[in-house]
Amino acid sequence: MFLKKNLINNKNEILTLTIIFVYIGLILGTAIANFFILVSIIIFFLIDKNNYRLLFNKYEYIDKILLFFFTYLIFSSLLSDYASHSFYKSLLYFKFFLIFIILKVLILQNIKFFSLIWKLFLPIFLILIFDGIFQFLFSFNIIGIERTSSRISSFFGDEWILGSYLFHTIPFILTALYLQNYKNFKKNIFCISISILTILMIYISGERTTFFLSVVYFLIILFLIFIRKIYFLFIFIIFLSSLVIIFPSNRMFNTYQFQIQNDPNIYSTFSVYKDLYSTAFKMHQDKKFFGHGFQTFRKICPDKKFQTGRFGCSTHPHNYYFQILAESGIIGLIIFLSIIILLLKDLIQIFIKWKNKFDESYTILMFINLNILIPLFPLVPSGNAYSSVSGIFLYFKLALYFALKKKFN
Repeated sequence: MFLKKNLINNKNEILTLTIIFVYIGLILGTAIANFFILVSIIIFFLIDKNNYRLLFNKYEYIDKILLFFFTYLIFSSLLSDYASHSFYKSLLYFKFFLIFIILKVLILQNIKFFSLIWKLFLPIFLILIFDGIFQFLFSFNIIGIERTSSRISSFFGDEWILGSYLFHTIPFILTALYLQNYKNFKKNIFCISISILTILMIYISGERTTFFLSVVYFLIILFLIFIRKIYFLFIFIIFLSSLVIIFPSNRMFNTYQFQIQNDPNIYSTFSVYKDLYSTAFKMHQDKKFFGHGFQTFRKICPDKKFQTGRFGCSTHPHNYYFQILAESGIIGLIIFLSIIILLLKDLIQIFIKWKNKFDESYTILMFINLNILIPLFPLVPSGNAYSSVSGIFLYFKLALYFALKKKFN
């Protein structure tokens, strides 16, 4: 029995490594990240032949919502005019439900999970930051990838997601930090240092939306963490203010207008989003309940029946809610909103508990919850709701949050 338990623990550590490699693989490309997701799923079912029973066990409320959501995406894809394309894509997307369940179980079972995050992923996180700063200063990074615009991408090359990557992975870093057996002062120094480095890199990366969301996020969580040592929060605010004043970013604050080659007209980024959102809404009105099918926006938006304005067609409408309305209909949006309502309800309840009894576990849950909710604010532009990148960011954090919620209770 002891040998069997020890063997499972060792396999859990291997599984933790493959999960970490999903995030590392994302730096090299989504295909590599998806490969490690597949490897993680296979290893999970090889660790213990009884693990498959988890897919048929009594689900928690969030598990039921997500299972319904993913099943609905597959069903609605069958009603699409591009059924074969949509059905195939939605089946592949189901991997995120499996990885959500697996990661949740892994966090609950593997006591070394956060130790491995701290020892293995933190160095990768910091290397990305310092490499990005190096690329900002010298116009090429440490392996020679050249800077081709005002934006910084580090190892991501022509994928402009460095800032987003740091923002969406910081909950794992901060959670791992506060679960280390360090003295509070050491934790606080680490926390403020990592926060300052992260906001610095997000700022110079040129990702406008991510920067403004991260400012809101860090101000809230640092207030929660340092409520009794408010001078740490002042350090962050002074740094942030100095950064913006000393190094004003033209891209961050002034580039809301642009021109197209051989076109004398001046366009606004707001008109781009307006056209995309209008196209998505027209698609929704055409198929209100079930939508046009998973990942079909790019196929349908060229239709003059839907396309609005010069910029009304792209790979996706750059807003989660309009994309879900267009591709999955009002039913899909209601299911998605139920996840957000559940998180908001949790946030309010945890805040009340934290207010009555200051506890580090409540703080951890709040800064994970907020990192999920803030990017889902309806009025801000976003990436592709159903892309692998968005899936990794969202469902990994959901697994982290609900696993720790269960563990702390």
